[in-house]
Amino acid sequence: MRIIKSIFDRSLLLPIFSGLLLGFSFPPFHFGWLAFVGFIPLIFAVKGAKNYREVLKLSYFGFLVLNIVAIYWVGGWTRESDPFLMIGGAALVFCHPFFFTVPMLVYHFLHKRFGELAVFLFPFLYLSFEHLHSIGEVAFPWLTIGYSQSYNQAGIQFSSFTGLFGISFQILLVNSFLYYSLTSWMDNRGAKKFRIARSLSIALLLIVIPEIYGEMVLRSAGKNEYANKLKVAIIQPNIDPNEKWNGDIDQIMETYEQETYKSGSHESDLVVWPETAIPFYILLPQFSCFKRSLESFLDSTNTSLLAGVPIARYYSDSDSAKPSSHFDESTHRYYDAYNGAAVFEPHSNVYQTYGKIILVPFGERIPYADAVPFLIKPLNWGVGISNWARGKDTTVFRLRGGPTFGTVICYESIFPNYVRAFVEKGADFLVIITNDGWYGKSSGPYQHAAYAVLRAVENRRAVVRAANTGISEFIDPYGNLIGKQTRLDERMTLEESIPISHQLTFYTMHGDWIANFAEVISAAVILFGLFLKFKSKN
Repeated sequence: MRIIKSIFDRSLLLPIFSGLLLGFSFPPFHFGWLAFVGFIPLIFAVKGAKNYREVLKLSYFGFLVLNIVAIYWVGGWTRESDPFLMIGGAALVFCHPFFFTVPMLVYHFLHKRFGELAVFLFPFLYLSFEHLHSIGEVAFPWLTIGYSQSYNQAGIQFSSFTGLFGISFQILLVNSFLYYSLTSWMDNRGAKKFRIARSLSIALLLIVIPEIYGEMVLRSAGKNEYANKLKVAIIQPNIDPNEKWNGDIDQIMETYEQETYKSGSHESDLVVWPETAIPFYILLPQFSCFKRSLESFLDSTNTSLLAGVPIARYYSDSDSAKPSSHFDESTHRYYDAYNGAAVFEPHSNVYQTYGKIILVPFGERIPYADAVPFLIKPLNWGVGISNWARGKDTTVFRLRGGPTFGTVICYESIFPNYVRAFVEKGADFLVIITNDGWYGKSSGPYQHAAYAVLRAVENRRAVVRAANTGISEFIDPYGNLIGKQTRLDERMTLEESIPISHQLTFYTMHGDWIANFAEVISAAVILFGLFLKFKSKN
């Protein structure tokens, strides 16, 4: 009854309005401008809260609406979806908003110390939260507010200096200055017109200057011709992810090889198959016949291939195994399984591999599984992809002839600092392999594809995005689409020449410096606020 009463509580109207504004600012909705005013109703609501309990309630319901609108799709909700996926998705939508209440509670604390001026500290607090929320095994930064600008190509060009969190900071600052101008206008004591005009002017400049800069960058980028290019083909097979793990191995391999050959894409410098395109341990001796068959195909077509593959690494003795390691009944040995990628070159039996490092919490791995191994069996997802081990290194692949590239797998692509590491280590372009087929024709695949634009702009690198069921695409270093995108749920092959770039952006060299700066400011202000609180008590 208390929950039902809370839903009809009039005090929740402002937070719910904020949740709607922020939710509809994310892709696939083309209303990114809503983010620049989205926090204002919630800040007004928190201002009127009597205590921390009320702040918790107001902010929870506001961010709950944001989560429902923007990531309702995480449960899959298709007829074929695994029950664990649906339960996990529902739990995420209803539990995730609790994380977002933390910066609002801290803001309420500072508002009691500094009054209305605390609103200018809000951008530092919220940005610190976003950055910290992107670290660790429970990280889920999907709703970082900077992603709301994914469709604003001109407005995101400055992220080559600041990264994604710079865009978030811009949005938060605009919200703060607009809120301050509103409270000044509503001030019964008669606010000075200059103060209102100043706040509005700063908010306007924070929006306009990045747009003007972005337009200038895009205009000059159109005149650039890259000296080196690479011909790349993407195979989008449109294979049902629920059936793939129990499907016919021969049929799956034949599908990929036929699509690669008949499209003529084998004549490209690199062919890309999506995440877990090969759904068995092809690199193990017991599957050597399939590996030889694949090598024979690559030799005959002279094709270099990047494919998503599971990778198994066995321990020499059981004492070295981790609590989360698998046990092979046939060999009586422990091993770790990785959601990986491998590069196969023609006329060579040497291959390069990469194991995914950032895994989807609960979907691909129980967070901190080695510390809580008793949770592994009860929470194991039944479609063959849970309890992956974490990879060891950000591998940069090198093709014959010299070009290098970094490959990130699915969820990893939303972590800007992680993707940056591949470029810093020498990657000339980036590849994202993914399988968004679990989420049908929901917002999920569109959001995930839209976010890839930021990785291209931040690092000034071309991005090749290969998805099992869509959306596959090529993106240039300025966020422009090269050629066309695939649609969802279609079997399709794309082939384009992508630019090879070697320059390092400020962001690539210095990472999330703006978020680190916000954390320093936030820590200092919180400590000062605590000092004032205890001083007043004494």
